[in-house]
Amino acid sequence: MITLYDVRSTNPPNDPRCGYSPFSWRVRFTLRIKGLPYKHHWLEYPDLEGVAKSIGTDPTAKKPDGSPRYTVPFIYDSTTNKVISNSFDIVEYLDSTYPDTTKMIPEETRLLQSVFADSIITVQQYIRPVVVKTMAKRTPSPVTPRNLEVMKARGPPPELTDKQEKEAWEKFKNGLGGFAKLMNDEGPFVMGKKVSMADAALFGIFASLRWLWDETTNEWKDIMSWHGGRWSRFIEAFESLPEVEKYSEAEGNLKI
Repeated sequence: MITLYDVRSTNPPNDPRCGYSPFSWRVRFTLRIKGLPYKHHWLEYPDLEGVAKSIGTDPTAKKPDGSPRYTVPFIYDSTTNKVISNSFDIVEYLDSTYPDTTKMIPEETRLLQSVFADSIITVQQYIRPVVVKTMAKRTPSPVTPRNLEVMKARGPPPELTDKQEKEAWEKFKNGLGGFAKLMNDEGPFVMGKKVSMADAALFGIFASLRWLWDETTNEWKDIMSWHGGRWSRFIEAFESLPEVEKYSEAEGNLKI
């Protein structure tokens, strides 16, 4: 059984929108595409490093003082007794360990998949100030109290004027538009009918935004209408797939 470690929100653990990390959503996307059952282990920021160290997770970055930094997602696969961190490395591991499932990173496209995934992060940064501002002002907060304390310690949320917020949305829209122009039109995915890691990276952004702005909001409706409705078709193609069996350590056996 694969255990996916992720940071939870105030949504119930069995809610499909509980987590908000775009990088964890990349792995969740991949597990569903591959049809691999998994178990969610929900964490809060104060516990993350301790849990990561306790199961032998490799750090994914460094803190300003040079000490190791641990981030979600990371997984533990009881079948192989392996612990893997970093979303790209996790997807590569799943490709090699479960070769009979859909391959997300074909060897001949590995570099391109990596570059695309990194480029998506750049586009995501355009909208990040708006996301942080919205999270900070939302009542009740979608962030757990303990997670919120950690986020507050990092500094106050950005003060954006209406003009700055509008500019952020435009940059985000144009950034996605650049990808839309390069995507294959034969299907809903980046490479047309063939799904890949690039799609997992894209989905990570949309899923994390939908956690904050759901289908009832104008923000989500606008995003889904951009670029000829491409992103709506992309989401629909993924969600038309059968859901995999999932488990929650907090709630017991769940089938969502």
